Amino acid sequence: MATTTYSYLGKGMIYLRNRTQGGGLLPVGNCSTLELSAETNTITQPDYTSAGGGNANEIQRVGAVAMNMTMLELKPSNLAMALRGNATETSGTSVVEESHTAHPGALVAFAHIPDPEQSITVTIDPTGTPVNGVEGTHYERTRAGIIMLDDAAIDAAGTEISVDYTSLTSDVIEAMTNSGDEFELVFDGLNEAESGRAVVVTAHRVKWSPTSGLGFIGDEFGELPLEGSVLSDASITGAGISRFFKVAMAQ
Repeated sequence: MATTTYSYLGKGMIYLRNRTQGGGLLPVGNCSTLELSAETNTITQPDYTSAGGGNANEIQRVGAVAMNMTMLELKPSNLAMALRGNATETSGTSVVEESHTAHPGALVAFAHIPDPEQSITVTIDPTGTPVNGVEGTHYERTRAGIIMLDDAAIDAAGTEISVDYTSLTSDVIEAMTNSGDEFELVFDGLNEAESGRAVVVTAHRVKWSPTSGLGFIGDEFGELPLEGSVLSDASITGAGISRFFKVAMAQ
């Protein structure tokens, strides 16, 4: 008689559907962690019948079902979900007479990411006697805009400038702009320890907290950890059917 083993080493793809905004189940991308855990609230009845103490009875109720996920792809939709924000794509375009106040040695951050392959026109003090800025004399380029150099044309108290440039097509995430959407999660997984047998996990209602860590400088690949709660779905009915999540494992 063959012996059935139940070792587990999981891999697979996670899909999320935004229940609040609608749409289909979309892939999250490469993830290193997907964990579920249940917390319980315990109500105890002390045993008062003897000096030894202890409990005569107890009831354990599910207090919360938590879910942890670590995403390894910082794509705009993942960042927007982790930051409770909105992601939009802005097309590259010609920007004309964008106004800024410049200071010697200070960065002037443009409203959009400038195209490094295109020219920049800097006009110094456009409200008075305009001076055409010269790269290397009045400013230096950066990825975010320009840094003003210490030149007589730039006053320490601030000098008005305008810039013309061409912006790059960019994804922009505006953080903390919504209260948090609800998602349906499906893990389309496999058990590598058991010949790649299918493992499918479905969580009906998941609400994520804002990410606990988002590093932009480091020596390792970036990670996007999320913690959330699996909520009860009142639309699911029937004896023995979970309103929280289910796990299906192929034999």
